[in-house]
Amino acid sequence: MHLPTILASLTALRVSTAHTLHPRSITPPAGCPLPTWQVTTFHWFNGSKSLDCIHNQADINFQDCLCGGPGVWCAPDAATCNGSMVNVCWTGMPNYQPWGYGPPETLDIDFADGLACHDEYIGYRVHDIGNGASNCGYADRGEGRIVSFYGSSNYATSTGHMDYVLGDGHALTCSNGSRITYSGSTDFELTCSHDAFFNATCTAPVFEVPVLSYQWVS
Repeated sequence: MHLPTILASLTALRVSTAHTLHPRSITPPAGCPLPTWQVTTFHWFNGSKSLDCIHNQADINFQDCLCGGPGVWCAPDAATCNGSMVNVCWTGMPNYQPWGYGPPETLDIDFADGLACHDEYIGYRVHDIGNGASNCGYADRGEGRIVSFYGSSNYATSTGHMDYVLGDGHALTCSNGSRITYSGSTDFELTCSHDAFFNATCTAPVFEVPVLSYQWVS
């Protein structure tokens, strides 16, 4: 293959890959505003010793000593516990880093428009960090803004995925008075660093979630 042909093929591949990772937003109906969803901060910590109240049955069943002293938790020995032996995944614990565990798994996603999503692996979280909807605040549940993230922290570089649904509670108004909501999704580059204990810290460069569909609100 001639050099110009090779260069043209590589250029086409880069353009194709960029379009795959970052598809373009739709053109909105005439007279309707189009939102911009730019992620300015993405930070995910997934510790190898973080409490896992979703996948790990041993963690779900485990009891620790809630002693109320420095650090709140004490060694899980019923014979010496000067507080109460409780399930570490129960709702309402003062913190979710029991004795013997590492820092909790956390996920932070910040948008340029001010929306901030934060997750921690704690007992009452029914969703799985890295595998579905994130917690973007009580005001944005139900009919609010639903941000979902999917990815793996096992690799140095991989592809993450994000979905964004603008619920009826945040519907935008068109020039004719009609109300409209949008949804979008994108793949993005995810980079993770691992320490000697395989604790993962994952980040992503600034990226935009393109708007790919709309729905009228009655």
